[in-house]
Amino acid sequence: MRDGDENVDKGEGDAPRSEDWLGNLGAGAIAAMGAGVFALSILGMIAIDRIGGALTAGAAPVRIVAPEVEGVAFEMPATDLAVVASRGRAPAWRLHGAAFEAPADRPLMAIVVLDDGTRSDAAMGALDWDAPLSFAIAADFDLSPHRIERVRRAGREALALVPFGYGPDLGGDPNVLRRGLGEAELLRRLRWHLARAGDGIVGVVDHHAGDLVRDVDMLRIVGGGLVDEGMLTIDSRGDARSLLSASLRPMGVPVGRGRARIGRDDARDAVFEKLADADQYARTWGTAIVTVEAGEETMASLAAWIQARGQDVLLAPVSHVVRRLRRGPQATDD
Repeated sequence: MRDGDENVDKGEGDAPRSEDWLGNLGAGAIAAMGAGVFALSILGMIAIDRIGGALTAGAAPVRIVAPEVEGVAFEMPATDLAVVASRGRAPAWRLHGAAFEAPADRPLMAIVVLDDGTRSDAAMGALDWDAPLSFAIAADFDLSPHRIERVRRAGREALALVPFGYGPDLGGDPNVLRRGLGEAELLRRLRWHLARAGDGIVGVVDHHAGDLVRDVDMLRIVGGGLVDEGMLTIDSRGDARSLLSASLRPMGVPVGRGRARIGRDDARDAVFEKLADADQYARTWGTAIVTVEAGEETMASLAAWIQARGQDVLLAPVSHVVRRLRRGPQATDD
């Protein structure tokens, strides 16, 4: 006799226990059943995915944020930015140029106010002036896109003030365009500034021009990026040996060379002298471009000069001056 339940004998009519049928199947049958269940689960997942895709086909795309690059987190530019020119479409500098009418026989002068964030209040105050000034806004401070939008709403032309080198304090912007960068990184930095500036700009102005503007190979890379984006360029002549104009013009980039650059620390007499020189240059050659660093004293001097100047030379948005430089005074329109 055995201990426990094992001493109970089963009768001939007793049904087999429930676990016996699974054991009788064998390992091969069990494996086949498992594979079938797995296949059915895969088919179910595919069906659910397709149903979900159909239901959400019209939903807005997920907002993509790029990872931090060199310690600066920035938003990934949208692929359909208006500053990007496409085939069969006018370049950005023509699309976003301010409306302006000028007789072909009248000389033109463009005044570009440079807002690097130091005295933005002084720069933005000039939006109310009765003069078609243009404004170059640095993209590397928080309210840059907002200020560019203000410029556009005021009917003025906006440009991006792009650092082509480090400032006297070596700067704090990790997206400075400089020598020693690879092509991909140089273009990324350029596009970062254009994307931060946002929709509606007509071009760029070089700022803190360093050795980059004397490097033909690096300028060709920058020029290729500007062509792709449909941008014009203002050579502020911050470096007397700059090759910016000579390098970019043959590539098809519309370039305007500044005749005078007014510094933030210039006294009123110096401001008047530089503006008078540019005015005379425009009378002689048909066009002139002046860049002005925004500051309380420089903007006050500029306002006084605008009030006192003669009317022979017309003040014009910078894109119209560049257009005349490209085509000549007898062909200002396409």
